[in-house]
Amino acid sequence: MNELQVKRNVFLYKLFFVLMESLFVGPILIFYIQNIGKMALSDIFIMEAVVVGGLILLEVPTGSLADLIGRKKTILLGCILMTIHEIILVMSNSPIDIWIANIVWMISLSLRSGATEAFLYDTLKEVGKEQEYEKIQGKSFGYLLLAMAFCSLFAGYLSEINPRLPFILSLPGMITACFAVALFKEPIKTQKYSFKKQKELMKISVLFVKNHLKVKWIIAFAVLISTSTKIWFFTYNPYFELVDFDLKYYGIVFFFFNIISWYFSTNAHILKDKLKEKTSIIAMISLIGFPIFLMGLFASKIMISMAFLQYPVRGFIKPFLGGFLNRHLSTENRATVISIQSAAAGLACFIGLSAFGLILEVWTLPFCLQILGFSVLLLGLILVIQYKRIFR
Repeated sequence: MNELQVKRNVFLYKLFFVLMESLFVGPILIFYIQNIGKMALSDIFIMEAVVVGGLILLEVPTGSLADLIGRKKTILLGCILMTIHEIILVMSNSPIDIWIANIVWMISLSLRSGATEAFLYDTLKEVGKEQEYEKIQGKSFGYLLLAMAFCSLFAGYLSEINPRLPFILSLPGMITACFAVALFKEPIKTQKYSFKKQKELMKISVLFVKNHLKVKWIIAFAVLISTSTKIWFFTYNPYFELVDFDLKYYGIVFFFFNIISWYFSTNAHILKDKLKEKTSIIAMISLIGFPIFLMGLFASKIMISMAFLQYPVRGFIKPFLGGFLNRHLSTENRATVISIQSAAAGLACFIGLSAFGLILEVWTLPFCLQILGFSVLLLGLILVIQYKRIFR
């Protein structure tokens, strides 16, 4: 690949990265599933746990498939399925419809997750610019967050007109993202599909992770943050309802959530250079664990402000962790190992969501949040202690 092809890939990557998500949906997703999909909150947690559990089985095979036949093909198929997922949600009227949509989303995400970051890193590596990964990934994620921020402003109002409108308005962007991926230039040499080669690549990659202490630690940290924030996200709408927060303001809150994340994602490469690695890690654990615990301890409208503390982490962690992990990987198994990370996160989410759904049937939401916050702080402390030993 030459410089021009790399620049073209980066531009198309940013376009795909921004438009592939449901831009208008975030603030009202759980509200929609409960009221249009007719699902109870505890059932939503169980469904998400099952779907995330399915990801565990798919992540590594799809990651190795991307390393074998090329990342462009798997990303494109994932984009098409994501669009189908959105169409199913638009037409949903029952729990079965929501289940089908989430299963399609599961397959879509597994095809895209490891391949996406690997595609960008190896594109830059072609011309010796892999050191720019954090900057480009941070800006790409920042553009997505900025788009979600402004779209979120309208989410509550659109839902009051018609609950399906936020999903309908997200579709044109997804279709555009599919075309952007179709124009990608593959940065790696692809091979014809062979089950034997795929099996060997998965085995080698699993052994690589097993024997690489630093990679295992990075994956463990990624798992803690992704699992806790995913569970926390699913409590937002119920928490808002619990403290009588008006639906029309949901979008405004999410606007500021995403603006904060946009700033920290766009400037992640600068912050990474200014802050020590260990300081960044401690800060991220603290900005997740303490706010969750306090929201549970003092359930009220004013404590919604605690959720804002998560969003510097949300913006910063993707470019930070992406660069952190990719520096320890090779081109041959990059997508597979990133998919192993996603599979590990999936297993943790499966356990976490299942457990949280079950304890919600026994205890109140505020008390469950206290348990979640305390767990994050305790596990985070263990990881920080291990970090000192592994990365000294």
